[in-house]
Amino acid sequence: MTGTVSEPPIVPILGAATALFLSILIVSAIGRQATKKSFQKRAFLVSVLLLISAIVLNILLTIFLQPSAGSDLAAAASLLILSKKVQGTFDLLFSVTIGMFVLATAKPEIDSRKAFLAHLREEFPNPFLFYVFVQALAIIVVWITQLNVPTPPFPTVTKIEFPLTFLFTTGLAWLTIMVYVPFMLLSYLRRIHARPAVRRDTYMIILGVCGYAVAEFVVEIALPLFAIDGRAPGFVLEMALVGLVAYAVRERGFLEDLLVPQAEAELTTAPTYDIKRGLTYLVLEQSPEHSFEIFRDFVTHGAQGLCITRKAPKVVMEQYGLEKTPILWLSRVATQKNSIRPSPPENVALAVEHFIGVGRESVVLLDGLEYLIAHNDFQSVLALLHDLNENVSLSDSILLIPADSNALNEKEYALLRREVEIIQPPGTTKVSPRVELEVTKAVKKGR
Repeated sequence: MTGTVSEPPIVPILGAATALFLSILIVSAIGRQATKKSFQKRAFLVSVLLLISAIVLNILLTIFLQPSAGSDLAAAASLLILSKKVQGTFDLLFSVTIGMFVLATAKPEIDSRKAFLAHLREEFPNPFLFYVFVQALAIIVVWITQLNVPTPPFPTVTKIEFPLTFLFTTGLAWLTIMVYVPFMLLSYLRRIHARPAVRRDTYMIILGVCGYAVAEFVVEIALPLFAIDGRAPGFVLEMALVGLVAYAVRERGFLEDLLVPQAEAELTTAPTYDIKRGLTYLVLEQSPEHSFEIFRDFVTHGAQGLCITRKAPKVVMEQYGLEKTPILWLSRVATQKNSIRPSPPENVALAVEHFIGVGRESVVLLDGLEYLIAHNDFQSVLALLHDLNENVSLSDSILLIPADSNALNEKEYALLRREVEIIQPPGTTKVSPRVELEVTKAVKKGR
């Protein structure tokens, strides 16, 4: 008697193989990504690896189920249920790690595991803990619930019957993803007043994660209820959506990568300087020493600082002991990633507005007012200060601007005074703005 050897289903295997190929490309791209947000990168990488594990499991399942389905239906059905539970566990673990990724995206200060744990302690209770609780509860329900594979129609058609407890819990986990991810990321956008490119990438992350959740729910739960096997196209669609997230978190511009708000220290001693928040201060000095002294006092007492300076960042770091504070070099010729050109003034505005948008208790030192005026014009720089002053007021931040009054004429100084508070460093003589005299030359006309 000659037995027929059943061929493995080509379409599901090709679909899974395509998804596996896409996932390898995504992992490779993530691995090459140059970013300071290592925690965010690792969380997303683990998420993709969990998906790869689920895909490999499905490929193995498809191969091994085919011969066993013809000989022992009960064993094949049990293997199918086991594989579904394992895959469901991978999917829910993916939800947990992608939740960590979203949290790190929405909270730029979370740049390490230590910062992540500190956030959980300081912000307890928080939405992320509830999110993880729901996913963990769903994993438990997946394993304790008895699923049923009717035979027939199995193995001709795979139909799975899910109990109400299973459907309710996994549905709750799915709904939690659909609410948590948009809530966290859209709140982040509202907080930072993001520019269009950042908004676009954030919307892509939301679409990718929520789209994946919908596709997974449809392919793994909804369709099997009606004896429809949608795994082959589902694999490809899901990995394409994850690829969309990977594209959205490709290497960022300097704002997202360099301007990570972080306090220099959390000294318990009383700060030396006590100046009111929500204001812009013009510090009248020929050398910005007093401004740096005030700035350093704030950032070592818990404030998150941004320094924009004419000095090379390495010099500033060594001179003032600033190791965590982001420093931008205001320079027309410097090519380093942490340099910022003085013209147009919107370059400075973008950096400051982004920083005070994502930071808390922010203090910004803008050293280079005269340089900005030299490479633009006074009216443009004054307009810049108008915008910065409003943003500082709205965010309850502090903006320090050292300036040499001798470099300003009387009219310029008067216009600046209307926008700022004046700080006269102790031990210095009161200075006055430069007075410009118009000299009229008498031109003798010849006959």
